[in-house]
Amino acid sequence: MRQTLKIQGYYDPRFEAVAKEFRALWQDIEIGAALHITLDGERVVDLWGGFQDPNNLKPWRPETLVNVYSTTKGILALAVAQLVDRGLLDYNRPVSHYWPEFGAEQKFDITLDQLVSHQAGLIDCRPAIKVTDLYNWQKITTKLAAQRPLWRPGTAFGYHAITWGYLVGEVIRRVTGESPGGYLRQQVSGPLKADVFVGLEKSDLIRCATLIGPNRARKPLATKELTNRAGLKSSDPVITPYKDACSEAFRRAEIPATNGHASAKGLARCYAAALDGSIFNAEILTVSTTELTQGQEDLVLGKPIRRARGLILNCDACYFGPSHRAFGHSGTGGSIAFADPENGVGFAYVMNQLHVDGSVRSRRLIDSFYQCL
Repeated sequence: MRQTLKIQGYYDPRFEAVAKEFRALWQDIEIGAALHITLDGERVVDLWGGFQDPNNLKPWRPETLVNVYSTTKGILALAVAQLVDRGLLDYNRPVSHYWPEFGAEQKFDITLDQLVSHQAGLIDCRPAIKVTDLYNWQKITTKLAAQRPLWRPGTAFGYHAITWGYLVGEVIRRVTGESPGGYLRQQVSGPLKADVFVGLEKSDLIRCATLIGPNRARKPLATKELTNRAGLKSSDPVITPYKDACSEAFRRAEIPATNGHASAKGLARCYAAALDGSIFNAEILTVSTTELTQGQEDLVLGKPIRRARGLILNCDACYFGPSHRAFGHSGTGGSIAFADPENGVGFAYVMNQLHVDGSVRSRRLIDSFYQCL
């Protein structure tokens, strides 16, 4: 039986306009979504509403998890920054120092800095792989370690849409002995009591919302819909990494660049923690959010992206509000999470209805929030 729409949660009266804007999203295409915002570490907006499924049968709940695609990358970048803070990693050291096999094919001097900031020239696996190979961590990382870069590392930036998670995740595994998802759960999201996961436990599957493709038909997403990148066909398994983004196999796998499952509250809590010193110190925050691209065009995306060390800095392509210093990451279809150190903001918006222009809804929410400050 279909149920009526309910928007639930809490908001500080100062941010009533944000709550109104959140509700207004359902006048367009929204199906299920959540929004969480902290200000100086305190919750000021915590809203959710709509449904987890296209048939409007399962209401969205505060504990609902949804795949946030590349928004996952920002959280993994925070984990790398934490490891730098703890002395286990150094942005300036060659990746081959931690992962010796990676030094093959003229990659021995690629630094961790270059790897996390999409300068390594390893945007895909060549020759092509099967979709099922993406569930085989050792096979993919071995393949990437033996591969020659497409450009001289450090001379250009190009978005590593899928491979970034394997590359960075393997470095994490080499220095901690934990998979990237395991490290996040134990050292980042777990201690913060934040629902952000890469690789779900079976018991968490029941909490997952169904992703719905960017069309009016309300069909569950069967394939990842990304356009051509770096001359690759959209059907290439490196760009289209799975046939069913809502399958148990996908949800339980670790594909750290694109299959993080999270709640809005969990994401916002992680970014708030990046500001208050809970996961690393202020010096590392400065280092990890220093701009590296200086206006250079991304070879894959075909537009300039302000990149730091695994994080995106506020720019037209990834809008985080008025602060030039805001940092975070967005994901295909519309999810977004960021921190604004100037104003003490932790912000996250997640949803299950994907949109071709994913930023439309988040821009409305971000603008309404900052107008209230």
